[in-house]
Formats: sequence, C-alpha cells, structure tokens
Amino acid sequence: MLSEVQLENSHDDDVQQQQEEQQQHWPKKSSSAESAIMPSRVNKARAATLKRPRRKVVKRTIDSLPLTEEEAGDDTELLLGFSMKQRKSGHHLIRDPHRAPKVALAFFLLVCSIGGYQGFNDYWSNRAILSSSSSISNEADVSEEAFDLEHRETLLHVPTSETDISNIEDTPVVLFNENIEVPWQLSGLANVFEEPYDPEKNKLYLWTIPRCGSTSIRRIASHCLGLTMASEAGKGDVGGDSLQVVEGNGMKYVNVDMSNPNGIAHAKELGVGGWNKVDMVSSSYLYDGAGIFDPDHKGYMIAMFRHPIERAVSLFYNLKSNKAYAEQMVTLSTVEQYSRSSLVENNWMTRFLSNSLSGELTPEHEAIAKEVLRTKCIIGLLQEKAESMRRLEMLFDVKAEKSQRRYDCQEKLWYWDWPGKNRHEQVLEGSEAWNRLYEQNSFDIRLYEYARELFKAQGKLFQTSVTEE
Repeated sequence: MLSEVQLENSHDDDVQQQQEEQQQHWPKKSSSAESAIMPSRVNKARAATLKRPRRKVVKRTIDSLPLTEEEAGDDTELLLGFSMKQRKSGHHLIRDPHRAPKVALAFFLLVCSIGGYQGFNDYWSNRAILSSSSSISNEADVSEEAFDLEHRETLLHVPTSETDISNIEDTPVVLFNENIEVPWQLSGLANVFEEPYDPEKNKLYLWTIPRCGSTSIRRIASHCLGLTMASEAGKGDVGGDSLQVVEGNGMKYVNVDMSNPNGIAHAKELGVGGWNKVDMVSSSYLYDGAGIFDPDHKGYMIAMFRHPIERAVSLFYNLKSNKAYAEQMVTLSTVEQYSRSSLVENNWMTRFLSNSLSGELTPEHEAIAKEVLRTKCIIGLLQEKAESMRRLEMLFDVKAEKSQRRYDCQEKLWYWDWPGKNRHEQVLEGSEAWNRLYEQNSFDIRLYEYARELFKAQGKLFQTSVTEE
C-alpha cells in the first residue's frame, strides 16, 4: 500500500501536469502585470478554444465549384464536404443527411410523373381507338380526330393492297383478330356471292338510302318495268287482314306500308315476304325489312350509294324545298349552318347497317356494316350510273316486260329527269362546311370507300351472267 506521503506527491504531480497543459494554450505575455491577471482569463481561453472555427474548411458557393477535375486542381477532396468522385457518382447526395429526403422526394416525383404520363398516353390511345362519334340526334359534336387511323387499321382490317382488293369478296372483315359475323336478324337475306339470284325463291330487296337514287330505282321498277312493289306507296291503303295488289298512278303496289317499323311488322304478319305476287320490297329499315323473309323466300338486297358529303349537301337543299321542314329550315340558309344544326345526319348508313340508330359508334359498328355489305348486298354507285343500271337490269329482266316504251321510260328517269332533282352548288373540299360534314360522316365515308371496292369485285358476278347468256 502507498503511504500518505506518496499519494500526496502523486496528486501534486497530476495537478502540475494539468497546469502545464493549460499554460500551453495560454498566450504568452511580455509584461509582469499581464501575467498577474492570467488566472482570471482561464475561462475565457477555454471558451475561445470551443468557439474557434475549424481549420482547413473551404467556404464556397455552388457557382464557384469547379466543373472538371482539371479546373479543380489540387482542391478536389473537400468541396462542400465531398470529393469530385463523389460529386460525379452522386454518392454525396445520399450520404448528406440534409439532402437525402430531397433526393427521395425528387425520385418519387419522377416515378409518379413517368407513370402518370404512361397512363395518360394509354387513356387517350384507347379513347382514340374506341371513342368516336355522337348520337344520331347530334346532341354533341363528333370529333373523328380522336379516332386515330393507325390504331383503327390495327384493329379493323382494311384492304389496302391490290391482292386484298381483288379478293375482297372472299376476305371477311376482321376486328381484334376475329372474323365479324353478320347479325342473325339478317339471316333472311341471301349471301350474294354464294347464292345466285333465283326469282322463284328470292325477292329483290331495295335498301333505300336517302338522296342516292333509290327513288329513281323504285320508279323505274314500278313505272317502267311493271314490277309489283311493297313499299311506302301502299300506306294509304293499309287495312284488312289480307294482301291486295293496288293499281294507281301508273304503278302496282301492295297494301302495306314499309316506311316504318310498325308498318313492316304488319306486313310481316300478312306474309308479304313469301307472297308470290310481290316482285320487289323497298324500305330504309334494313333489319325490320329483312325480318319479313324466311329461309325459303330470302331477300336479295340491292342498294345505291353516293359519297356521304355529296349526299348530305343534296339532302340540305331537298329539305329547304320541303314544306314539312319549312319552320325548321327557316334559320338555316347555308350548308355550313345546316352542318352545325340538329338536323344534320350522323353516319346514317353505318347506323342502319349495324342497327345502332343512337349512341356512340365504335369500330365494331363499322366492322358489322362492312361485313353486311360484303356478304348481303349488291352494290350500285350513283357515280357509276351506266354500269350500275346494267347490273340491275340483269336482275330486273327476269320478270320485267321488254318494250321500247320501257327503255325510253328507264332512260328518262335514270339519266335526265329523275325524281327529286335539284340543282345546287357543290361544297368545296377543305371548306368549313366540308370539314363539319366530314366529322359528322367519318364512318360513312370509310364505308363508302369500302363499297366502291366491293362494286369492282362484284363485276365478276355479272360478267359470268353475260357469258352464260
């Protein structure tokens, strides 16, 4: 054990050592007066050592940082607390506790923006594919620009090559990689490429499209050829429980009204589709009219087509001269005003062919309309009057009378004195009226172009018939 003397000496040595360490930090004073007051400055000296700034710390702003290692020179290790290597790799952003939350937030916002952009892009792409037009009443404007052509052609097979066009009659319409089938409601109509016209089993069914020459076809069939019609001509004689042939106004017609669904339903009850005294049926309501036929007495569909914008312009001038629409048309003095009104038609052909008279149209409606034309319809074009009439004559000649009076009557009604004739100015392509009508009839315009290709393909049907004769 240490003696008390040794402990005391050891304590004195420790005190002396602490005093010597403290004196090393004290500034040296030259005068004896200053050394006298030195003990009173011990606390101040300690405080100064605690508050004294760190040495070798370079204070610089972001703008003064070197951009490259060459510019940094030897001062590359401690620039705001990180080296050039750390600055390039971005590790300083993670290691700095103040920067880490900001980096995490920035990364989160970047991920969200990328995801949001992708979702927004997918939304508008799908809308461009599936969205299309307003209802038939034109309650909302139609914007066909949203219906992108590239996406439409991806979903809906559109013949583009010469091979596709030459075999268009054998090429089913495809949507979402699946063949489109004709709705069952049209099973009463014959397949024009697979079932040749037989007057003993088939009746000609004229699908009436306004302002396309359909009225002229009816007049020629009834007045010039003497065929018995089931159309709207008999609406004034509807009544009774039996079918009758009525003669008047230079024509023969049946006592039924085919101009509306109720009248068509009544005609179906009377069995007009299988009555052998009827030569031709005519109606705008394709699906209702097709319902009057049966597998033993199928309808043979024919229709005349015209460019939808030309048809819309012709309809405008026809409505202007129609007293029934005088009150509605009084404020519509130009085609452009008409194109913005509630009276303008919206894709009339596509709607009636797909049996969708209201609501939005989609690629499916367009595909159904095209498949119906491909399989069920003999196409006539108002732009190709002579060839269209030649083909129709081959169907009419089976039952029609042959005389000079017939040919004179036919030429008059078809070429120079057709019913509903009106002279008017054409709308220039690219004008405001043209663009508005294009928006309202974009589906029909594509359908019309498809019908033109079908018209070319169907020529072989009538060439064969000519050869056989």
